[in-house]
Amino acid sequence: MQKLNTKYIFTISMVSAMGGLLFGYDWVVIGGAKPFYEQFFHISQSPFLQGWAMSSALLGCLIGALT
Repeated sequence: MQKLNTKYIFTISMVSAMGGLLFGYDWVVIGGAKPFYEQFFHISQSPFLQGWAMSSALLGCLIGALT
């Protein structure tokens, strides 16, 4: 029977949980900025452009995290 390394499993679990926490934090920050960039870019009447702006912001966060 193989012995489990609980410290390793705990560390991996915490790293993955922090990834989810940071992803949720990004969503909240971008969502909080949404009224401002809707007004600035005049996209408040277009759900398509609002979705595009939100997706672009998240894509920018992803690219920034990888570089």
